[in-house]
Amino acid sequence: RERFKAILHGRDLDLTVVEFQLLSFLAEHPGQIFSRSRLMDRIYPDRRVVSDRTIDSHVKKLRRKIEAAAPGEEWIRSVYGAGYKFEEPS
Repeated sequence: RERFKAILHGRDLDLTVVEFQLLSFLAEHPGQIFSRSRLMDRIYPDRRVVSDRTIDSHVKKLRRKIEAAAPGEEWIRSVYGAGYKFEEPS
C-alpha cells in the first residue's frame, strides 16, 4: 500500500495514485456498490471541483490496465444507475 503498487496474476498494473486509491477502496469493500459522488469524496478529500464523470474516466483506465494483466476478467463492475463495485470474477 505504501508503494502504491498493485499486482494481478504476477503482473504490475502500473497504476497512478488516483487509480490505486480507487482500486484499493473498492477492493476493501467487495460487493458493495459505491456511487460516483461517494468515490469522489473518498479519492478527492480536498473537495476539489471535478466532474462526476471523472470517476468514469479513472474506472475506464483502471479496467484497461486490469484487462492487460488478466484478459477476460472483470473485477470492477458497473451497476446501472447506482455506481461501481469490486467483485472477483467467477
